[in-house]
Amino acid sequence: MKFNKIILGSAVALLTFAIVVYMIETDRSLFQLFIGFLIFIIPVTFISSFQSTTPVFLLVLFTAFFVYFGIYKYEYFDTLFGLLLAVIIGGAIAYFRIQKYKLFSPNEYKNKVKESKETN
Repeated sequence: MKFNKIILGSAVALLTFAIVVYMIETDRSLFQLFIGFLIFIIPVTFISSFQSTTPVFLLVLFTAFFVYFGIYKYEYFDTLFGLLLAVIIGGAIAYFRIQKYKLFSPNEYKNKVKESKETN
């Protein structure tokens, strides 16, 4: 699993670098890239933890309004690259997020030590 994390981290870094360099080389707006990224990084990161249809409905509705007003109406086309960055980085974070774990219990530890001493 550790090797997969190294490969994915490298791929995400290279894709991020490629998108930012493309934006700079083609004289696109880095401000719009930043706005698109900031708007979508949190929803994309936590989309797998949505437990009901209401947050997904709100996310899709917000995205539709953002696409219509922010991109189509005001011609902020470079925010799509920010959305792409949010999907790449947020998807990697969502895929390799911290797993749930059981809290340490001193009483359980003492009982396990007693049991292991009794069996030996």
